[in-house]
Amino acid sequence: MKLIKNIIYIGVILLSSCTTLYELDNKQNNIISVSATPDSLITSIIEPYKIGIDSVMNEVLCVSEIEMTKGRPESLLGNFVTDLCLDQYSDLSDICIMNNGGLRSTLPKGKITKGKIYELMPFDNELVILELNEKDFNGLLNYIVSRGGEPFSGMSIQTNDQNQLLGYKINNPINFNHGDKIRVITSDYLANVGDKMWFFKDRTQTKVGIKLRDAIINYCKKNKIITSKIDRRLEIISYEK
Repeated sequence: MKLIKNIIYIGVILLSSCTTLYELDNKQNNIISVSATPDSLITSIIEPYKIGIDSVMNEVLCVSEIEMTKGRPESLLGNFVTDLCLDQYSDLSDICIMNNGGLRSTLPKGKITKGKIYELMPFDNELVILELNEKDFNGLLNYIVSRGGEPFSGMSIQTNDQNQLLGYKINNPINFNHGDKIRVITSDYLANVGDKMWFFKDRTQTKVGIKLRDAIINYCKKNKIITSKIDRRLEIISYEK
């Protein structure tokens, strides 16, 4: 957003030109209180931009019926984000995978503002599509299982309590024996082997043309009332000894 970038740019200029650098020399493990009086000139210059940002970030996009948090083996938040990505681009993809680490906040019950989505997804990661053969897809499955779960959509996975893959089912029928490949929608960060997702290495990436954050915002604007559920898409089967 240009408005945000302009404020950061102005702030850097003002701070670099008006700030005095103080160096504190203390050889003891003491806490030193440092206080500074706000510069009225800088405050007066920034205030109009701050009001502009507040008006944008406080825009209510929708209302959530529940609080959504992340976690393992699956979570309301992870299911929500991956489901909405797959829902919007189901013509281009069969499954979606994200990572818990990329979800930086929670979504509260009640009003969801644009600012809340920026807190959830502060990065400018883009959505991309990759195709995986059976070997690399099995690598993806075992990756999810070995980590005790990561956000995904478009399939179900069965595992045991030792984090071993027992089976899976893809919602869109895929026949690897006929040379089919499974289309995966994810972020460009993960597609570039972020979070050690090695099975994406050297795969051709097709850009969807939208940031993940904007895909979430668009979904919220369109639906007005949002929700999520735990549906045991990652089922842990325990065997009694």
